[in-house]
Amino acid sequence: MFLICDDKSEASLNKWYRLRRWKSPNFLRMETTWTRDWKVFSGGSSLSGEEEVVGVTHGNREVDFLLMGDQADFKIFLERERDNPVDPNAIKVMGSATVDEQPMIRQMGYLSKETAKMLKDEEDIDARPYSVYLPYEDRSYGLRVRVLIRSESYKRKMKKA
Repeated sequence: MFLICDDKSEASLNKWYRLRRWKSPNFLRMETTWTRDWKVFSGGSSLSGEEEVVGVTHGNREVDFLLMGDQADFKIFLERERDNPVDPNAIKVMGSATVDEQPMIRQMGYLSKETAKMLKDEEDIDARPYSVYLPYEDRSYGLRVRVLIRSESYKRKMKKA
């Protein structure tokens, strides 16, 4: 279930929402938070900090998203795939949620090769859901995430410890 809001300030955290004035009924956003130890990575394919997830229509990934994305405990996280035969820097975008009282973890896609290469030296990475285009008639499914990396102050603090 998603919320239809008149104003962005009404959007609840960690809930998919659409503003009433948006033209597309199947475009949704999600507001999330993170601690100050993290910062939004903005060096990839998008300077705004939202990264398009690639490979989202492979297999049953869009069905998995539709099952998990609406759950209250839906999370997105990143997982390195160093043994990937095509790209040793590959980073999988994973989703998790509880569906019918059962934990479900599925791959949602990958970060782009360009973004994965830029993140190869980052030890700690994470992600938050940002926006989604739900499949509908002539529009295919698309997912974007915010990639998080550790802040410089956190890294300095850890070196001192």
